[in-house]
Amino acid sequence: MNLPYQYLSRLGQSSILCAAKGASIHTFDLEAGNSFLSSWTHPLTKQFSNGEPQETGQEGQELNEQESGQRPSKKRKLNGENKPSAEEGTSQADTGAVEAAANGNGKKKHKPESRVQGPEIPFVALMTATEDGRHLVAVTGQDKTLWVFEHDGKGELKEISQRVMPKRPSSIAITPDGTTILSADKFGDVYSLPLIPAATPPEPTSTPPGAPAPASSFKPAANRLTVHSQRNLRALQEQERILASRKSAPAQQDAPPSKHEPILGHVSMLTALALAASPDGKPYIITADRDEHIRVSRGIPHAHVVESYCLGHQAFLSALCVPASRPGVLVSAGGDDHLFVWNWKAAQLLGKTDLLRHVKEIAPGAVQVAVSQLLSYDVDERCFVLAICERVPAIFIFQVLPDNTLNHVQTLRLQDNPLNALVITRPESSPKLVVATDPQQPTTNNGTAQAGEDTPMTELTRSLLLFERDQTENWARKGGIQDIAEGNLDVSRKELETILYTVEHLRKTEFTDDVEGDSVAP
Repeated sequence: MNLPYQYLSRLGQSSILCAAKGASIHTFDLEAGNSFLSSWTHPLTKQFSNGEPQETGQEGQELNEQESGQRPSKKRKLNGENKPSAEEGTSQADTGAVEAAANGNGKKKHKPESRVQGPEIPFVALMTATEDGRHLVAVTGQDKTLWVFEHDGKGELKEISQRVMPKRPSSIAITPDGTTILSADKFGDVYSLPLIPAATPPEPTSTPPGAPAPASSFKPAANRLTVHSQRNLRALQEQERILASRKSAPAQQDAPPSKHEPILGHVSMLTALALAASPDGKPYIITADRDEHIRVSRGIPHAHVVESYCLGHQAFLSALCVPASRPGVLVSAGGDDHLFVWNWKAAQLLGKTDLLRHVKEIAPGAVQVAVSQLLSYDVDERCFVLAICERVPAIFIFQVLPDNTLNHVQTLRLQDNPLNALVITRPESSPKLVVATDPQQPTTNNGTAQAGEDTPMTELTRSLLLFERDQTENWARKGGIQDIAEGNLDVSRKELETILYTVEHLRKTEFTDDVEGDSVAP
């Protein structure tokens, strides 16, 4: 099927847009007629586009995990047709909750229908770029791979590295100096990785003839089975002790750090990560989890030091935002009815803004919200925050007032559900808002929906929409970006929704494990 664009990123301060579609990344120049520049596609995509299963299968996955040094994933039960059994997708915690939940009459409560597992297709789940736009970092979700691309300045992306993470990343960020990637995952850990992996040291060569053998290659001729006296045994033990100390000393000094070394962790699923700095320039890492916690930790190399907690949310967190023009302000959201505004350094709640009230204007039957994205931008020296709620066909715009409170200024109504948004501001041109949506109806050449017709969505997609500010300083539709067929995969609509809509599943129920909630694959 023709997939929508699900994630957007900008290459530095340029006008080049990166749009992820399925397992592909396309680049466009918004200052050159929204022209298509280049694309990159995951190497495994050809197998799925031809309707063929992944060749590696479970055995190949286990082999890859062994080679990468990570713990093997839980094996899945297969029926006679080598398909996942009906039990798959239900965690042990959920099963235990169903068995334990019973009312006064002894009848077991019925567990809601478990979430359908998504297809094993490496969709691009996250993207971010360095501030200079020279590198792009992307994450493909199913294979838990972190990709680094080099940008030539003209929209061409060159793959320079790929690293398999221990668990699926849920949020990524690049430090302001552009040298380090921070990756938070669903297991609760944050990893620090160099943007450009260090070269692998060469293998040690054999000892030249006549040269003394290195200390690590020396082995005592005797062993504990060949000595016949207590004195010789003590001498052998001393030799072994000296040999062990010679082996360990150089290794401790010269050994490179672990490939995936966590720098901080939560006891719950990490859902969002943001970088901030204090007025004196000290870096901080702000992380949020499913258990309503916001933690403020010091920056590298002291990320293990917790500075404070911002507590007050009653539901899961899924989005954090630190506006560039208001570095002391943090906006947070998730499953609560409100947007929270914090002085993150002092762990002080500055105020809350009712978001559900505005959602009900679009969806009158809504009883709760699930925020999938928070985005800040500056226009005319004013700071704004954009909020997207899952499965709500609108974008909510708030202005950050001088007292650091939020004031609702616009509800941008859409025909389809927004998946991701990006604001591009440049001094030499007017601001542009790009929105990736999930089209439900075919479109015609002018972008209007024609219900009941079989018009293909390849003429002018409604998946990438363009908006500009009008005379009232509100965002108004200014067309769209031509769809690129590359990236389409054989995926059913039900499977696609398991990939695109994941935030609401963070909400806890009586059948959910309060710590991890592994109904979502790691």
